Amino acid sequence: MGLEVNSMEKNIKSESIDEKNKAYFKSFIATRGGIGLLQISLAGLVIALLCLPITWNVAVLGYGINPLESKVNIFIICIAIFMLLTFLSVNLKSIKRVLLQHQGFLGILGVVQSILLTSILMFMFYMITQWDNPNEIWYGSNFSVIIIILFSLGYIGCLIYNFYWLKKQLEVGFSKERTTANYFAQSKVYESKSLWIIFGSSMIGAFLTGNLAKIFGVLFGLFLGAVFSRLTIEVGYSAYLLNKNKDYWITYIDEPKRSWKKIIKLRSKKISTYVVLIVLLIFAIAEIEDMYVVPEIWNIIFSYVTLVLFILLILILVWWIVKKIKNKNVGRKR
Repeated sequence: MGLEVNSMEKNIKSESIDEKNKAYFKSFIATRGGIGLLQISLAGLVIALLCLPITWNVAVLGYGINPLESKVNIFIICIAIFMLLTFLSVNLKSIKRVLLQHQGFLGILGVVQSILLTSILMFMFYMITQWDNPNEIWYGSNFSVIIIILFSLGYIGCLIYNFYWLKKQLEVGFSKERTTANYFAQSKVYESKSLWIIFGSSMIGAFLTGNLAKIFGVLFGLFLGAVFSRLTIEVGYSAYLLNKNKDYWITYIDEPKRSWKKIIKLRSKKISTYVVLIVLLIFAIAEIEDMYVVPEIWNIIFSYVTLVLFILLILILVWWIVKKIKNKNVGRKR
């Protein structure tokens, strides 16, 4: 009798763990790991298109070759095309409807996007480490090779760590707090606020020089590899579940169209909007100073304005990192 009771307790515990895991990944797919993840392809597209002119000029001015002969340029163009097609696919209703009928493929698409998005983000900060010698973006020095190896090993190492982290979590079951946290994170994924803040913060590194730029680029590149590696692992496991069992498929409901006034009102409350505006202002000031002869008084004003804008970007970056660290504590209890 005692053996039967123990056996029943084990079965109940096992079922409870399975249910916890299923609830977590259903919430993950419905929020951060499904269509929501693919929506942030727009941010990936913008970042790729901003990296491309730099590597394009390196090919033309630095090496005097056809830019399309550069493997780096081809790599970035492929990422940009993928991000563009993905963004169109999840925003054009006819294509989106087809994708929702093949959610297993949708999961695989998410894995590819996660890897490519991490790659272009890390490449952006890799370029910052080479800022003083842009020709070395194409592995022109031992230092550039070391950074590439460091970033690659860092990302792969984090993937391995998170693989075993996921394995451990599946054995004990995901907590309700983690499951609930997915729903709180949903709006952040759709608006891709974090990516825009990361992009804006990269502008800080773009104006640094020497060892300071190298340190900034290395630390932030490794940080991003670590942060996004967990997403890659979770998306990968979600893709496996979506292809294995249709119980994980989600029924998506199209949100009603919003008026332009409402969209503008909502965007005005988002930090990411101000990050983009700050970056545009910095670029505008830099272009004005390059293209026109500016009076001394305006040079001074522009210098102070640029300094204030950089301070704002730094404050936003610090706020974002602190918030991310605090959010790490959400759902840690099992």
